[in-house]
Amino acid sequence: MFPELLRRFLYERVYLNAEIPSTDIDLDDCPCFSGNIYVYHSAIARFYAPSDLCGSGGMYRERIHSNPNWKQEYARRDTMFVAVNPDIEGMQGMVIARALLFFSLTFRDEQLSCALVHWLVPQDQPDEDTGLWVVEPEFDGNGRRTLAIIHLDCVARAAHLLPVYGPSFIPEDFHFSDSLDAFRAYFVNRHIDHHSHDLIK
Repeated sequence: MFPELLRRFLYERVYLNAEIPSTDIDLDDCPCFSGNIYVYHSAIARFYAPSDLCGSGGMYRERIHSNPNWKQEYARRDTMFVAVNPDIEGMQGMVIARALLFFSLTFRDEQLSCALVHWLVPQDQPDEDTGLWVVEPEFDGNGRRTLAIIHLDCVARAAHLLPVYGPSFIPEDFHFSDSLDAFRAYFVNRHIDHHSHDLIK
């Protein structure tokens, strides 16, 4: 699906204020791309962290990974906060995405830094017992992951998810690298650090 997703992403770059979303546009009406694509295994998120020890208005940076062979042992695909409505604070203005690929390209003399992501959509309200938001991996009607290509400018920072465990036992040979593929829902952990606690409301 990557070629189609890329063409629809480029359509949105060309028509920034289009009233019709790219998903409703005929693929033949979307721009074609035949240049080079450069793949990266991580990206750095920079954000203001007023509550950090560096003081009010300080900057903070962290690395988000999407590596198919992390430490030559297993794949690592981190999750991150993606701002979909910057006018709304907290989780109601964001969704969680899992980074499947970081890449860059040049289109019409503009260098674009992008990510191929799998969406994890939030439930309407935080969990009553924990107060944490719950997200679920999104799939289409055919059971395929709902994917998109986004610009890295939309990424707020890394996210930390905790599985919503069911009544069954986890197998003894379960590997932690499979955690983001094995569960139906996840808590968005706002207690992983004080930055997350300030961000998620």
